[in-house]
This record gives sequence, C-alpha cells and structure tokens, in this order.
Amino acid sequence: MPSSIARFIFVCSIFLFIICSPASANVALSKFRIFFDAHDRSNSLQLRNTGAVDVKYTAEIALNAMTEDGAVYAISEDPFDASAFLRFSPKRGVIQPGERQAIRFALRKPAGLADGEYRAVIRLTTELAPTTGGNVNLASKLAYNVPIIVRHGELVAESTLESPTTVIHNGMPAIQVWQTRHGNRSLYGNFIVQTLDGEELGVLNNVAAYRPLERRKVLIPLQKVVKGPVTINYIEDEKFGGNIELSIEHIIQ
Repeated sequence: MPSSIARFIFVCSIFLFIICSPASANVALSKFRIFFDAHDRSNSLQLRNTGAVDVKYTAEIALNAMTEDGAVYAISEDPFDASAFLRFSPKRGVIQPGERQAIRFALRKPAGLADGEYRAVIRLTTELAPTTGGNVNLASKLAYNVPIIVRHGELVAESTLESPTTVIHNGMPAIQVWQTRHGNRSLYGNFIVQTLDGEELGVLNNVAAYRPLERRKVLIPLQKVVKGPVTINYIEDEKFGGNIELSIEHIIQ
C-alpha cells in the first residue's frame, strides 16, 4: 500500500477514536449515508448539538476510495465522481446547545449521464467552543465523513461469498470471508453467522463494498464459538436499493 494511503488511513483511525470519545456526544447526525436513487433530486442531513456549548461546523465535498480490507482513503479524482452534480448549503455555521442545523443537498445530473452509481463524501468538521480559561483540547475537534451515493439509470450488481476461514482478529475469534462485487453499483448490507439450527453466533451490519472494488475482505466477530458447520448469510439493505441475498457454509474446527 502506498505510504501516503497508509498515512491517511492512520489519520482516519485517529479521527475514529476521537469520534468515539465522550466529546462526540455533543454532535449527533441524523444519518450516516446520503442516498439518491434514480428519482431523487434532494436530500438533507441534520446536525444536532446535544452539548452545553456552541458548536462550529464546516462542510465540504471530498472523494474517497476503498481498499480490499475495507479501509477508506482520500483521492483527488474519480471516474465515478458525483461532486459535479451536487450543491449543498450551508457550508458552515454555529449550532447552539439543543438546536439543529439541516444541510440541504440538491442534485442536478447532466444530460447523457451513463447508467450507474456515482459517489462523493460530505466531510464535516466540528469544533466546540473553548473551555473556561480559553483552552481547546484535541477532543473538541471532531471529523465525520458521510458517503453520498447517487444512482442513475439501469443498475446491475452481482456478488458471491468466497473462502471463509476462522481467524483471531484483535484477540477475538472471527469469521473471515471474501465478498466479490461486479456491476455498476456498490453493495451495502449485513452479515450474520448462524449454526445450522439457526443459533446466532456473530453479526456485522452496514458493510459497504464500493464501486469499482471487485472484492473486499469481511471480518465478522463471533460472540460465541461453536465447533461444527455454520452458515454465513448476507442480505443487502433494501432502503439503499439492494436485493442481493447470499449464503455460504463453513466449518469451525
């Protein structure tokens, strides 16, 4: 992996740590994925200040791509770039405690646009007001990257599950499986590992495989380990235009 990509992924992991800190409770997002189907022309994202001090925010459109491990990194150009179709406002502002701010998106697709899916990211940066004494610590600055998905025309996608194995990930047992993706749209859905009699062993929700990625590695953490045959099931999320259902068997030894 190029060193620049590795550095960006490292920075994203730090942002994720910050977002998961208690300070993140000061900003709540109404959704973590903005989706335009073939007929949508507008959408919105709400930011809510759940803290006790003002929150400043800025918003900008960016582009990213995904590695086979599911890590997301910044890119400067993309043949499936949706940013030219999108307008949004406001791009910055201040949200008072208990108040909300809606960022509204308008979509204008150009004539002759090829069928398929186009993507961008709305990158939100929020900053809390200084604490008593004027100090601003690292946890007061938070970053969110919300995918924007634009779909147009006839959409097709195919997927399979391949090569399941039992692994130890971050010291915990997990099922590793590869998901393939072909077609002109991304995949977005949920995984569940079950015994043959339906006992649930592990769940992983909201897994994306973004176009043009042809396969990605998925790690499903196991809350319970039972030796013997299991089934790994995948169901696409219908609210994001998916209808693929997959299943593959695996033996935990």
